Amino acid sequence: MKTNLKADIILEGASFYCGRGLDSNIDFIAVKGNKILALGKKEEMERYIGKETRIISYTRDNLVIPGLHDNHIHLIQAGILEKYEKLYSTTSKEDAARRIARFAETIPDEKWVMGVGFRRMSWEDTSMPDAGILDAVIADRPVFLMDEELHMAWLNSRGLQECGIDKNTEAPDGGIICRDEKGDPTGVLLENAVALAAKHAFEFDKKTVKQLIEGYIDKAVSLGITSVSDMTPYLSLDLSFPEVYFEMVSNNELKIRVNAARNLFEDINTFNEIRQKADLEGKGLYRVPYMKQFIDGTPANFTGMLLEDYSDNPGEKGKATIDLDKMAAAIETATENNISVRLHSCGDRSCREAINAYENALKKFPETESRHMVEHLELVNPNDIPRFGQLGIICSIQPEHLAAGTMKWEENCYPEKLGPERERYTWPFKQLKDNGAVLAGGTDCPVVEGNLFWGMYTGNTRKYYDDIPEGGWNPQEKLTMPEMIDMFTSGAAYAEHRENELGTLEEGKLADITVVDRNLLELEENPDIRDTKVLLTMVDGRVVYS
Repeated sequence: MKTNLKADIILEGASFYCGRGLDSNIDFIAVKGNKILALGKKEEMERYIGKETRIISYTRDNLVIPGLHDNHIHLIQAGILEKYEKLYSTTSKEDAARRIARFAETIPDEKWVMGVGFRRMSWEDTSMPDAGILDAVIADRPVFLMDEELHMAWLNSRGLQECGIDKNTEAPDGGIICRDEKGDPTGVLLENAVALAAKHAFEFDKKTVKQLIEGYIDKAVSLGITSVSDMTPYLSLDLSFPEVYFEMVSNNELKIRVNAARNLFEDINTFNEIRQKADLEGKGLYRVPYMKQFIDGTPANFTGMLLEDYSDNPGEKGKATIDLDKMAAAIETATENNISVRLHSCGDRSCREAINAYENALKKFPETESRHMVEHLELVNPNDIPRFGQLGIICSIQPEHLAAGTMKWEENCYPEKLGPERERYTWPFKQLKDNGAVLAGGTDCPVVEGNLFWGMYTGNTRKYYDDIPEGGWNPQEKLTMPEMIDMFTSGAAYAEHRENELGTLEEGKLADITVVDRNLLELEENPDIRDTKVLLTMVDGRVVYS
């Protein structure tokens, strides 16, 4: 009994969802310090009320859930999204150029003009853009634009010049410098070649890095996000900035939990040093628990690695962006050191390569504490679906990717690229779950803007932003709203190896809590899911948004 313990904060009167398999028929949650002190019925609440207790009351129309975890973001790029121009809604190459030119006028003192999110496949003309279109509106400052998938960069001529990219520049392994008939760069870089420009555009000082982090986090807490998995290795760049996070933790400035990945090919001793420092100094808010790499690109650019040819491009299957033997060896080293690995995979071949590498490492080191993950899972061969549950490989999925890259169902390029047989196995959420896999949900922000409620709606309905097709795309793969919430809470906590601390509302667990304005459990396949507003976000017992 804890009759002598008084709560710091009590949330009462709402509807509650405590998590998978837990009794949610309660009236209040009491928080003391950074932990959940008690949950119970109204008649029990009085014993936890003291003179200093703050009581926050809601109605049954509101819903209290475990703190939301975005299991896959790119935090620095998401910060760039908040600081620079958003290009999601542009309708053409020329429209994107006009938008970035207007934005450039608002930042006259900055060297680089940057934007994020253009959706080439939504434009009427889906051909590649070129530097000349940007040169016509900005010729005297370098321009660096990232598409919504972050796998394509579009530069003007001044940007190419600033980065030293010319006819003689060789593309890095796993990268493509698009060229004209004379061999000159067109201004478009794909996959690992994006780093040739990003390393110059992203030369941020510590003050700017902190500004980018805070810009994203301020938005995240307004969306109920209490924890993120930051995929800091971006192609061949390191965007981790641990020294900034350590300083923010020390100054009590970090509002959410940040779990940062590092490069799979990093020296293992270096990784272990930073992991241990984070465990000691990160206060549970900043951690470095895993390593990450890209196996392939994206099907939209024919860089996703497939088992069979693209249906609309015979002879093309995509290629690995890294050395697969080197990848397999690095995974074995990580597994031996109890480090979880996360591999980007958008094609069915890259998915199989990831599973095979994980399986071999797990056979060699069966006692490991590693919890390996495959990221995105846009296409999975049906023979590989059961292997996730059998091997304990976590499915890190971003439901909104179903619609990302386009605005309308009619613009969806996957049926054409994959053909009707493979199309059935795109984002196979329910099959994976039914075969025993753990699903951990994320957004891939800034690939999309990072609103988890849009992801919940997409996974629940399998519809595009225009609410088409009727009944949903591959509707057999729909998940229920409780399953969607679990994906962003308990599933993500399991992926972080923190299921004993986070992911559900239980006595003794860390007080990471989200309160929303509507009962999501009563909104199966309802468009109102998308309009969900957050009333309160609590991290480590501290209200960080209300």
